[in-house]
Amino acid sequence: MNSTISPWTPYSTSDQLYPTDVTLRFSIYTTVVYVVIYLPLWFCIIFSNVLVVCAFWYYGELRKVQNYLLISLAVTDFLTGIVALPAMLVVRLLNSPLTCFASTRFNFLLPTIVFSGSSISHLIAIAVDRCFSPTWPLKYPRLVTARRVIVVIAIIWMINTTIACLPLYYPNPEIDQWVCAGNGTYNTEANVIFLFITFSLPFFLLCLIVLYAIMLRVAFKHIKKRRELTNHTDDTARDAESRWRGIVTMAVVVGAFAACWIPTTLKNCYETFATTTEKKLITVQTFSEYASFANSMINPIIYGYLNQNFKIGFRIVLTAWGCLKAKGTSGNNHFSLSERS
Repeated sequence: MNSTISPWTPYSTSDQLYPTDVTLRFSIYTTVVYVVIYLPLWFCIIFSNVLVVCAFWYYGELRKVQNYLLISLAVTDFLTGIVALPAMLVVRLLNSPLTCFASTRFNFLLPTIVFSGSSISHLIAIAVDRCFSPTWPLKYPRLVTARRVIVVIAIIWMINTTIACLPLYYPNPEIDQWVCAGNGTYNTEANVIFLFITFSLPFFLLCLIVLYAIMLRVAFKHIKKRRELTNHTDDTARDAESRWRGIVTMAVVVGAFAACWIPTTLKNCYETFATTTEKKLITVQTFSEYASFANSMINPIIYGYLNQNFKIGFRIVLTAWGCLKAKGTSGNNHFSLSERS
């Protein structure tokens, strides 16, 4: 502990001094284990979302207005892996003036809040789009245009960035709080944002359930009308399969969202209202943050791999990268598909 106050040695209201150098928050062994646990997740987030974007770029059948939100979601999740996840690791693993004082710590948490909020907003927008398409099939092509989708994407980013940056415009008056040891608090605006996230996540989950329930209802109506028009008993098995596929899709989307984001709600409540030790707190934080970051890896699987056109695009990209061996005339198909407008 230093005996004098230097420019890099802020002090608290009690004039207690804190270290100015960068140190590990945990032992070397714990730090290595922490990084090793996150490394596969980091790689999968980046690889899966880059694959989605490249498939959209190379395969012309994917370059449609209906997929703009999916690509924007992939870009958001890619930024989560390349920026937000490393910044969060720095905050969790290092003790330093930049990561432990309230005046600067929030800057490392900001990318996570912006990108996570944008990712969730994209999921809701995709659900609304998928609900709108079968419900009003004739109006959909006229109303959902490229310009309007781009405007929606811009609004999503603008709203989430503005909300996340509010604490920067209302700085904490106690800028010298050392929060790494759990003996400090963020300013009121930051706490309001965390509580907003806490109680908004269940609301977003409810929105997803309602939207996908509406989609299933519309799909079942279409199946019933088709059966009445065709009057073929052979369609019963196919209709049952379509119903089951719709139910499974809804269960996967809603279940993945709940599994990835409800732990964040519980963590925020735990941090705000519970009296705990630093060891228990870091355990809760690690589990919930890992689950929320995993959502950026799962999204390309749910919204990309389950789409037949995206599966074709993935094969084209992986073949071009040398990860898959071209079969038959697939090499010629690659060039013809990638050149489509």
